[in-house]
Amino acid sequence: MNKKGSLSLSIEVIVIVVIAFVVLGLGLGFVRSQFKTIEETASSVQEQIRQQILDDLRTGNKKLSFPATQLALETNEESVQAIGVKNTEDTALSLQVQFWVNTNTEAGFQAFSPAQPLAFVPVGGTDETSSVLLWDNSLVSFKAGEARVIPVTITAPTRSGNYLYKVKVVQEDGTLYDERTFFIKTS
Repeated sequence: MNKKGSLSLSIEVIVIVVIAFVVLGLGLGFVRSQFKTIEETASSVQEQIRQQILDDLRTGNKKLSFPATQLALETNEESVQAIGVKNTEDTALSLQVQFWVNTNTEAGFQAFSPAQPLAFVPVGGTDETSSVLLWDNSLVSFKAGEARVIPVTITAPTRSGNYLYKVKVVQEDGTLYDERTFFIKTS
């Protein structure tokens, strides 16, 4: 009798393990399909935002469009944003996008270099923090009336606070074409 008891126990364990693997496989398939759907939705939303920025530039005849006046991020969190730039002149222009942050320096604002951490002491603060921005800062030729969307990855400062950033578009000779300010609030 001992042999039959241990055999039926082994079969029960095997059945339970098989059922567990089937349920696990179904669960993984469901999660994988959900991630695929989320990816497709994110791509669609990014394309809609890009089109919205371009439409805003065309209809509003603005030189520079930045979608937000304030970004709420966690410390060190990355956010991908899109900036719209339009040549409103009747001639071709070469333009460059620059980013700045308000600091305790005499100049007030300090310039970012793409993909390079910038350490700074914010206005009203005493502790140093750092932030990183990644974008294409090369001179870009714009035909008369041409609009483009330029993506930027913003890594929030390493300390909690409210930080004032500035995006500038300058012409080839260094003349300011347009600028916008925005806040990054970290917690």
